[in-house]
Amino acid sequence: MKKGVSDYDIAVIGGGIAGIYTAWRLAMADIEDPGILKKWKKQDKLRIAVFEGSDRIGGRLLSATPPNFSSPMNCEIGGMRFVSTQKYISSLVVDKLKIKHPEQKVGEPINVIYMRRKLLRSFQLCDPDALPYDITEEERLVLKSGGATADNFLGWAVLKLIPGVAGLSGEQLTKYLQTVVIDSVPLYKHGFWDLVSKVLSQEAYTIAIKAVGYDVLGSNTNAVNCISEYFDFTPEAKFYLIDGGYDVVPWTLQKQLEEAGGKVITRKWLEKFDEVQLEDNSKGVEMYFYKQDKPVNVAAIVLAMPPRSLELLEPVGPVMNPALAPKLRWMMNSVSRIGLFKMILVYDQPWWEKKAYVSSGRSLTDLPVRQLFYWGVEVDSKTGNKGKSVLMAYNDLESSIFWSGFRTAPLGPDEDKESDRIEHPSHRLYHKNAVMFPRKKEIAKEASGSSHDQWLPLKRKNWDTHPAPKRMVEEMHKQIMEMHGVIEAPAPIDAAFKYWGDDPYGAAVHFWNTGYKSWEIMPAITKPVNDFPCFICGEAWSENQTWAEGSLQTSEIVLKHFGLSEPDWIPKKTK
Repeated sequence: MKKGVSDYDIAVIGGGIAGIYTAWRLAMADIEDPGILKKWKKQDKLRIAVFEGSDRIGGRLLSATPPNFSSPMNCEIGGMRFVSTQKYISSLVVDKLKIKHPEQKVGEPINVIYMRRKLLRSFQLCDPDALPYDITEEERLVLKSGGATADNFLGWAVLKLIPGVAGLSGEQLTKYLQTVVIDSVPLYKHGFWDLVSKVLSQEAYTIAIKAVGYDVLGSNTNAVNCISEYFDFTPEAKFYLIDGGYDVVPWTLQKQLEEAGGKVITRKWLEKFDEVQLEDNSKGVEMYFYKQDKPVNVAAIVLAMPPRSLELLEPVGPVMNPALAPKLRWMMNSVSRIGLFKMILVYDQPWWEKKAYVSSGRSLTDLPVRQLFYWGVEVDSKTGNKGKSVLMAYNDLESSIFWSGFRTAPLGPDEDKESDRIEHPSHRLYHKNAVMFPRKKEIAKEASGSSHDQWLPLKRKNWDTHPAPKRMVEEMHKQIMEMHGVIEAPAPIDAAFKYWGDDPYGAAVHFWNTGYKSWEIMPAITKPVNDFPCFICGEAWSENQTWAEGSLQTSEIVLKHFGLSEPDWIPKKTK
């Protein structure tokens, strides 16, 4: 075994919410009780560093602020909200960091439902005669009787198959689903689509997926986890945004981490790691970064990385070598990767308010736009006149692939490998041959009255580095007009977008595949090799996939390996 001297005690690889949170918790614990991490410290004070390959902290959170609003208009190109029932992120934001968190209203009765070229309103989802779908007589009666609305057909089907889920949520729901057997087959071995097709017509299934907004919620992933995701929103649950943008959470944690003596180092792409014998003869980790000949040695490494990023590491050492750790590869294959697409469009005026009578919440369509959020409108404080406005388009699976087709360069890391290994893979790399949407010169000035926002430069940079191709924006505007029943409308003046299926992320969110017991894999993957100080955390292998909550859930499991208990500000049970 090689010998070396430790440079840090703990290295966290990945500056997303999981990585920053884990490092922050370790740093705060060392301050509160210097003895609790004694096993890992080579000196009196814990030496901890976060290594991030890109030039920004936040991972799949990406808050951005377009220019020329009188006060910052904070947009979310990545994750955008949390739910009151999610104990980790909710308690972190509300109780520990005390960040303002306005409630997000999603459903409004007047919002548009544009399906099969028919323009409806949300309140018509319970009217079978209005819906352009040939559902069965039983399904029509369910809608007429108020037993369900079209966007809740999936829930109705699950209740029909598994009546015991009624009234359950959180850990109670998850544990119950782990015991369910249907047709002599454990529920975790059923695909969700296969399951609901037993009682739901294809027409009802189709409108349910289109009206819920997320195609992935009806996909054929593990039925236990899909049902848990679908049903874990009680009537009392509320959605919350983060005042200033979701990135404020990891940026605040980063600030506190650095004030405590921790380091955050960007533009450091980990290529491989192996074992090394440290100065006290303990087994440590030797890390090699891109374009850096000298290794960095640590007592422990935390890989806060999604599956695709792990795949991009060289297959060497006791963890990443398939021959030495075959179970890790099996666990890595336990989840499916789901790419999501987001586009933010800025308009001079909210034309949709006068032309389609919608102003807030979310409209839905079966066009590739899929979900359209009326994100925000600037109102003159003196005159009350409305000005620049923002729409956010949000879609997944086939629809996100549709929008990716407007890019002229290949997906993935095959081109510009030299560049995207040094800096964050920007959209400019993926459409270097595309004509970008022209951003009006007069909107490039700094927003007035925004000096109080310490994070504004970072959010402006996020906006500036995510431009959109001209053809993509034009097609998006065309579909937005169609779904509102409008022939002509003023074109957008600015736009930004992100497709999260690109490397190094490989996906925006993940879902458990059928046949895998998530409740067993989740704790196991956090320490994939028993006698080696390597740990893994992140949303992918959690029981709260698709949410920052899942990242924190697995982070807390990793922290237990270091001897840390959950802090007092995290409630013992979900709310």
